[in-house]
Amino acid sequence: MKFIPLILAGLRRNRMRSILTLLSGMVAFLLFGVLQGADIFVGQFVSGQHLDVLVISNPAYLPMPFAYLRQIEAVPGVSGVAYGNQTIGYFSDPKNGMGFLAYDASLFQVDQGPIKASPEDQRALAQTPNGALITQGLAQRTGWKRGNQVSVHVQSLRQKNGSMDWQLKIVGFVVLENGLGNANSVLLTNYDYIDRGRAAGAGTVMQYLAHIDNPARAGAISQAVDDLFVNSPVQTRTMSAKDLAQSLLARIGNIDFFLDASLAAVFFTLLLLVGNALMQSFRERIPEFAILKTLGFTDGQVALLVIFEAVFLCLGAAILGLALAWFGIPALAKALGAALPHPPATVVLEGLIAAVLVGIVCGVVPGWKARRLSIIQALAER
Repeated sequence: MKFIPLILAGLRRNRMRSILTLLSGMVAFLLFGVLQGADIFVGQFVSGQHLDVLVISNPAYLPMPFAYLRQIEAVPGVSGVAYGNQTIGYFSDPKNGMGFLAYDASLFQVDQGPIKASPEDQRALAQTPNGALITQGLAQRTGWKRGNQVSVHVQSLRQKNGSMDWQLKIVGFVVLENGLGNANSVLLTNYDYIDRGRAAGAGTVMQYLAHIDNPARAGAISQAVDDLFVNSPVQTRTMSAKDLAQSLLARIGNIDFFLDASLAAVFFTLLLLVGNALMQSFRERIPEFAILKTLGFTDGQVALLVIFEAVFLCLGAAILGLALAWFGIPALAKALGAALPHPPATVVLEGLIAAVLVGIVCGVVPGWKARRLSIIQALAER
């Protein structure tokens, strides 16, 4: 405990340098929280997809005829098929965007992984033609509750009366367990209601979801489905939900490498900044270290004082940066009309551990120099 006043005094010796170093470290740990959080969310998104659910769509994203349904259901190994469309809508203002899903009632039986709703809410949706289920994230943003009549604008779905505003009734809630939890802003409604009301594209779907009995036969069943429509005007491309998620990420690039490289660059820069600040502080305080040794501080205690100062500085930067990542980024996203979750608690713990390690590494060299410092030579430089 006796080191704490000395550490604070050392940091206050050149307040501007300490503040700038602290802010630089804060930015580094802010990036750490955001990037590590993104890496974990991406991994959870992929792992949350199932191998026993096949996603069937057109390679060019053309709508597929509804007549495909019976043929897909007849493929050996397929135990159930759901169908529907996915697009984007908004309420009141284009900034208030949401995922707009329209699927048939069998969705919950076919895709039993990331899409969940209570049996009561499933029944309410099936019994209400214009019913809709929403995620908690969307409910928090809009204030919508069960029983509310809402209007959602969907640019890609024009009704027969020319309007793009769909009148829906909130009948319950849905959870998308895809790594983002309830932070999603998603609305799920009945496919039949949308299909009967739209002016164009009736009788077509953008996606079929097929549940299979044996995930080990996913490749063979996918090929069998695609072979059915190989000579059709609208061909299909079938793959498991997990493979589809991985292929979409692969189009973006090697996310893990990008995140790791970015974090490596951030911490390398942080090491240089903190290390340079500590070396400057050490050179300015050589006589002070000599006086501490004269007062009875051992070589090891003086070295630890320098190292603790580095750790204290890095921990302060980590706490500020991670706190900003935890509270600031979700709040900023909400203000912009989006929804992002807090970084996982494991990321915060990893950040604090990283801060201690960075502080130790940065403090080793000046600490070693302080340990070897000769009282006579140090006082002679004064």
